[in-house]
Amino acid sequence: MTAINTAYGLDLAVIGGGASGLAAAVAAGRELGEDFSAAVFDAQPRCGKKLLATGNGRCNLTNRYAAAKSSCYHTDDIQALRRVFSGVNVEDTLGFFDNLGLVCREEEEGRIYPSCGQASAVLDLLRLELARLHISEICGCRVEKIRREGDLFVMSSPLGIIRSKNVIIACGGKAAPNLGGVDWGYNLLCSMGHSATRLNPSLCPIPVESPHLSSLKGIRAHAKASICDGRGVIHSDSGEVQFGDKALSGIVIFQLSSAAANARSDELCVELDMLPERSEQELVALLTHRRAILPHLTLENYLTGVFNKRIGMCLLKQAGMTPLSRSVSELSDSDIRRISSVIKCWRFPVNGKAQWNSAQVTSGGVRLSEFDGLTMQSRLCKGLFAAGEVLNVDGICGGYNLQWAWSSGILAGRSAAARLKNNEKGRS
Repeated sequence: MTAINTAYGLDLAVIGGGASGLAAAVAAGRELGEDFSAAVFDAQPRCGKKLLATGNGRCNLTNRYAAAKSSCYHTDDIQALRRVFSGVNVEDTLGFFDNLGLVCREEEEGRIYPSCGQASAVLDLLRLELARLHISEICGCRVEKIRREGDLFVMSSPLGIIRSKNVIIACGGKAAPNLGGVDWGYNLLCSMGHSATRLNPSLCPIPVESPHLSSLKGIRAHAKASICDGRGVIHSDSGEVQFGDKALSGIVIFQLSSAAANARSDELCVELDMLPERSEQELVALLTHRRAILPHLTLENYLTGVFNKRIGMCLLKQAGMTPLSRSVSELSDSDIRRISSVIKCWRFPVNGKAQWNSAQVTSGGVRLSEFDGLTMQSRLCKGLFAAGEVLNVDGICGGYNLQWAWSSGILAGRSAAARLKNNEKGRS
């Protein structure tokens, strides 16, 4: 494959140098010969900045169960999502990276990481393959507009006009603007006739209000967490919750944030069951027993040994047991039932929207239904493809979102290459 010329006349332009864009460029380059030209354009000074931050710098490359669990994704077209994963599944993705020289290992819950534990290694291997294929990376170049002129796409950028026979839009989403998250990919696709759903930050802390949060900042605890609206529970998960100054965080909360982002109601709350392994009846018996054996303690220490002391004190305050200087022996049966009720259902009203800077992914995007799930080609404009976070697909934590980036990117790249070769055969 030849490098681009100074006029930026290309067979394939990949707009966006994140996970899906780099995968698309590599996949296309492997299919095309030296008579074709391609380049990756990215607005950032260097490709793959967001990829470097994934998995806390370790890169949770994929999840063993990602392609098999479409229920772990939100999208407007679940059938199209399944078609994408049938075209490029987890094993295909691992084979793709194996051919780059990446050795992986599987950890708990099916999470797959590079054995070296470095996200930078994933990025390095993708870029080394681009170099081997003579695919240029044009960084610091934001594609601002796109239009169709005959058989070509014409794009404007700070470096001049770019013309290409095929285009893959893989600009990523709006999440994490500090790492390169942008919203102009949606604008490019919408200018070509596509439509987008509402955008919300996802996989992020949930802002809540409570008089107790400031005293709990930094504390972690195991709990069952639920996101609820006026009609009941929307989604529940169990795991570690981290208390912040004005928000709840931790992986279990990140999972809830995805459901919250897609909720229709604006009146939401997070409910924490702080002792999910015990029923409320069992909890009442436990607290009654503690009253009997610890009558000499003050309420301040009544829950010490069950919870972190600060959490225990906040639970008692939430149940209206103040002042905590009172003796445990003063607790009535109704007091114990009230404390048990709060422990099993500690409510935190959601207070406003999550922040884009704290989000890992974007919920919403350009409608997947407007693209062919077998090729990632636009149903509205032939030769236009899309991949990754710019589309209306977001998954739970654990490698699911990167698997979507790899699957959609590889499929888009291969399909764009097949279209180029078929068109070339048609001319001969």
